Amino acid sequence: MTTLALITQVSQWWDELNLARQVFYGIGMIAGLLAVILALLAVVGMDHHDAVDSIGAVDSGDGGGGIFSVKPLTGFFLGFGWAGGLALDGGLGMFAATLVAVLSGAALMAIIVAMFRAIHGMRSDGTMRTDDALNAVGTVYVTLPPSKASGGQVTVTFHGRQETFAGLNVTDRSIPSGERVKVIQIIDSRTVLVEPL
Repeated sequence: MTTLALITQVSQWWDELNLARQVFYGIGMIAGLLAVILALLAVVGMDHHDAVDSIGAVDSGDGGGGIFSVKPLTGFFLGFGWAGGLALDGGLGMFAATLVAVLSGAALMAIIVAMFRAIHGMRSDGTMRTDDALNAVGTVYVTLPPSKASGGQVTVTFHGRQETFAGLNVTDRSIPSGERVKVIQIIDSRTVLVEPL
């Protein structure tokens, strides 16, 4: 089938529809076109937190998962339009078809919101939080002088990552390089207080 024949066939189908079917299918086709555009933008990486994602939206901070952001609303109108048109084609009256359209649109919108929230829940920012090193075990990297004197360093492993901190020794003896220690207090973002194991 050639492109011209396809356009002719779609045009004839459209002309045979009554006004109610044209409204439902028109909404569904416009929403479908918008969904394709959003998908193409996602493929080329232009949809992440762009203005297109939250036009008129209440920002929920979940990357397109807010109820009133463009993606869920597009899903609503896609489901609304096609379900309403198909319901009229199936012989339902206008009220019943509208009810089916609203329920279908709401269901599709809820699925999209749930999907984006689930995707957002899997994200990790990878930010190191020094407080997470509390009670972690490490190794002395540079000998720790006694009595909380500065100059020593420890390497601590926590949450699957290894970090080097300035280390302060709580005991009154030096702790040599290579000895295992435990973090007992976070002094600041780059300094920890340790005790030998």
